[in-house]
Amino acid sequence: MTSLRTLIPFLFLIIFTLSFTACDDDPFEIDYSSAPDPFDIESAERVETESGLVYYVIEEGGGAFEVKRRDQVTVYYTGRRESNGEIFDSSYRNGNPSPATFNSLGNLIEGFREGLIGMKEGEKRVLIIPPELGYGNSETSSLRDETLRFDVELAQILTN
Repeated sequence: MTSLRTLIPFLFLIIFTLSFTACDDDPFEIDYSSAPDPFDIESAERVETESGLVYYVIEEGGGAFEVKRRDQVTVYYTGRRESNGEIFDSSYRNGNPSPATFNSLGNLIEGFREGLIGMKEGEKRVLIIPPELGYGNSETSSLRDETLRFDVELAQILTN
């Protein structure tokens, strides 16, 4: 009877391990499959700022307010490497239907922050961010030498 008591937990452990490893899904894998296709910039006007940020207004926004430096905003976005189109971040990750909330634009990379300023609710832009306005100053980021492309839609200005 004693050997059966020690054997049962061991059997449960084996069954649990086999059922977990038999799954094809990696629980730590990030899924970007619900991210929309890149915005088409072919007919959009190209704007280059003094800092080197390039952006395209895909769709004008509405409302009386524009994003200012101290605003809190909600944004749908997808970040891709400009070199190969690979998504590295998105508000749509793992099927999330809600926009990301940024309580402080000061916590964002410089090019993303600059690209949001002046947007109105509902506006869509493509931001082309050179390394020096992105992660170029980060010693450890795999994106430090990359030009980044962000497709951005401003959902809401929470403060103004």
